[in-house]
Amino acid sequence: MSHTNPIFKVPKSRRLVSAWMLQRNSEDAYNRVKQFEDIMDQVIFMCGGVKPDGMLPTDWSVGDRKALTARFRELGVSVLNDYAGGWEAEFAPITESPALVKKLVQNMVNDCEATGADGVDIDLEHLPAPARFAFTDFFAQLCQALHARNKMLSIASGATMHAYRRDWGIGFLDLPILANYADHIRPMNYDLAYPSHPYYPGPTSVAPWARERMEYMTREVPKHKIVMGLPTYSVDWDMNEPEKSRQVYDYEWIAEREREPPTGRGWISWADVGIIRYTDADNHAHLLYVSDAKSTSSHLVTVDAFDLAGVCFWVLLGDDPMIWECVRQHFRRW
Repeated sequence: MSHTNPIFKVPKSRRLVSAWMLQRNSEDAYNRVKQFEDIMDQVIFMCGGVKPDGMLPTDWSVGDRKALTARFRELGVSVLNDYAGGWEAEFAPITESPALVKKLVQNMVNDCEATGADGVDIDLEHLPAPARFAFTDFFAQLCQALHARNKMLSIASGATMHAYRRDWGIGFLDLPILANYADHIRPMNYDLAYPSHPYYPGPTSVAPWARERMEYMTREVPKHKIVMGLPTYSVDWDMNEPEKSRQVYDYEWIAEREREPPTGRGWISWADVGIIRYTDADNHAHLLYVSDAKSTSSHLVTVDAFDLAGVCFWVLLGDDPMIWECVRQHFRRW
């Protein structure tokens, strides 16, 4: 086990602080982590989707990740390799063959050893409910293999609540069982409203909604394993042509929009989220729901209220440094 592996390591602040990061802006992400190395405990490399033959994605090379992992280790920051994927094109064929499941598990372990990573984060999403047995079996095998190498296992998960369970059933994630194997579970408290469903405009995350989800999760998962997933990005809704709405990963662009209307940045108190109303060059009205330091602060109160392990942000890309300063001030030890 490396000296940065956070399974048994005390975080730098009162809570574990982590973030997902992408290959395409890895140097900018590193610089942001270095700027806040006094609080940052862990980064997660988004490596891409698994292959139906049990092989791993290769876009982000082993050599590049190994070199970057070494640089993060000098900052006292742990690294996980994240593997994503969906059902039909990726994970379903693997579940049909025990040999492919074993192959995928071994490839993930080998990739950790080759890159020097401290473990794996699994981000398989939108699997059908009947996949819960195959997924749980895969996850248990991966846990056994990683723990045998003193490496950790994390999962990026949805977070249910009473209404979701009522309307959509149990889903494929059996969290009470998975919690026996996972060192960290990272419920993604964002995409409440998102542009791929453009006819329901709203913020990507609001504190009351996320708080209810975390309250429900603490009934199923030990608190010390829950790392609350939070957004650094915002959502810009084109009210004239909703299909042109988008997620925004650029805090400087948001600051420019804030200067355009006379009202500046407003605050929706019942949701604990910022909003900017502006008109674009085509005379389209926009509602820009902003994830910023103030909205993040409301989420951090939830982390403390339920005594969760910490936070994990999506994503180190165009992120506002004031969000990280907010985390620094909120979680400081004294």
